[in-house]
Amino acid sequence: MNDLLSRSGMPPLPFAPLLSASDIPPGALLFESDDLEHARREIGRIYRPYRFTAARHRAKPATLFNLEGDSSALSWFAYGTEITIRPEIFGSFVLVLTTLAGHADIRSGGLAHAGGPGSTVLVASNERAQFHYSEDNVQMGVRIDTQRIAELWRRVCGREPPGALSSCALLEARRRERWLASVQALRQLLHPDTPPALKAMQLPLAEEMLIMSLFGEQLAEAMPAGGGIAPACVKRAAAFIDECAGQPLTVSAIATAARCSARTLQRAFQQWRGIGVMRYLKEVRLQRARAALQAPDDPASVTEIAARWGFGHLGQFAADYRQAFGERPSDTRARR
Repeated sequence: MNDLLSRSGMPPLPFAPLLSASDIPPGALLFESDDLEHARREIGRIYRPYRFTAARHRAKPATLFNLEGDSSALSWFAYGTEITIRPEIFGSFVLVLTTLAGHADIRSGGLAHAGGPGSTVLVASNERAQFHYSEDNVQMGVRIDTQRIAELWRRVCGREPPGALSSCALLEARRRERWLASVQALRQLLHPDTPPALKAMQLPLAEEMLIMSLFGEQLAEAMPAGGGIAPACVKRAAAFIDECAGQPLTVSAIATAARCSARTLQRAFQQWRGIGVMRYLKEVRLQRARAALQAPDDPASVTEIAARWGFGHLGQFAADYRQAFGERPSDTRARR
């Protein structure tokens, strides 16, 4: 099934081909099936469970290729029939869809976008979506973990990311070109023939470039009015907190990791983030707890998740959570 595009009758794209026999290793094929229920189960494991309605006529089998990274995944898929997909809210990741053949009508939150080959859409993690694909459609999907986006956002611009990143279409040609170039680099690293040492060294950087190409403008706008990058001590502290958020931490321990005094760190955090160090730690822990509550494969209770992320008092955790997200932890858990 590496000839998906040739069989779809897709015209030449205005950018380098993103799907060909030489690009996709045979080992990336997860399934090829005429059974759409089988396709639903397999694709649901990679993304999220979904409901669908499909036409009876089939042009070709449903097919999925997938390559997994550390905080991302790259896939190509086709259903082989006209179909409407209604997935569950993604929660822990955003999804960028590029139409490689046929047509796609994508709706998510306030976005409604229809397009042919080359059209690219970012589907937000917290918005309900619906995808309608033509019979000859082939899609490329890039899944990016929201936690990795938040970590990079904090490190680069020195403050918390916005509460929600809305769905949008990548309409500007140069923005699409930057995005597709970063996808090409990711694809090469995820190829099974890539030497493991090279992959381990370069994959984190490639995933950061992927995020930068997608959110670079928002990151620039979020930086302080005076411009510049957050001081090294703030970046080191943020990285330490991101890595050790589940451990008992004090301002002194964080300052030691940041290689500065506690007083200097507190002052820098207030200047660049507008909050104190421990408030920042609490916000990171709340975000991690929310991600765990949204995860369908995490069997832990609300109490266990709260304890995992350093909240020893369940009542205070529930109050902080509700203030941050506008709902109770149990409400988030019930929707997963």
